[in-house]
Amino acid sequence: MKFPRFWARGRSGPATCWRWSDSSREDAQRQADTRAAELARLFASGKPFDRYSYGDRPLREEIVHAAGESIVTRNLYGALVLNTARAMFIDIDVDFGDDRTQKHEALRAWASRHPELGVRVYRTAAGLRGLVATHTYDPTSAEALALLRDAGSDPLYVKLCKAQSSFRARLTPKPWRVGMRPPPTRWPFEDAATEQRFRSWQAEYERASQRHAACDFVETLGSTAVHVDVAPVLALHDQHACGSRALA
Repeated sequence: MKFPRFWARGRSGPATCWRWSDSSREDAQRQADTRAAELARLFASGKPFDRYSYGDRPLREEIVHAAGESIVTRNLYGALVLNTARAMFIDIDVDFGDDRTQKHEALRAWASRHPELGVRVYRTAAGLRGLVATHTYDPTSAEALALLRDAGSDPLYVKLCKAQSSFRARLTPKPWRVGMRPPPTRWPFEDAATEQRFRSWQAEYERASQRHAACDFVETLGSTAVHVDVAPVLALHDQHACGSRALA
């Protein structure tokens, strides 16, 4: 999984950028300053370059909790996300005009083509979520990516799994679904005052989230067995993401 602990922002003239390091903030700052200077030279030369390479860098997310093969992070809009090294989450969107029942039946058909698997199915506010409970996978492997695509996972989610070397599942509501704006800033914080503004938002978000759940368990397809390495992921997910409350 790719979640560096240290990030820094570099500036050089009109250019700004973020870089990361697993060793120290100073190392991240050196890399950020070097890259910002390179970008400034590119700006000055007028040469074209790709500004928006999706998936070419780790996600800049605060690590909230780490245990075994799971890491809980806070994403750019403030929600908690469970990231797993080998427990496969399936993310299926229901677009406007789509029939959730049809997507559900398609997932059941997929599971019937893989009778060796046991898949827990959850309903989300805008789709379905699956968790393969009986097996573990390398999220960058051709096998895992093919299973995700065949199950109907969102293409951007599949791409992100490969880029991040992890599977993901949101644990808490999206803020706008609980009547809140996104946070005023994001991690890493520039100073103590900036962090305090965020933590105040976080406290309000956590109060609003208590009345909602990220998903609701629906059924198990196939085997009800749980792989020993999936069991702690399943317990953490169901404790924090599920509930008989409004989905958000």
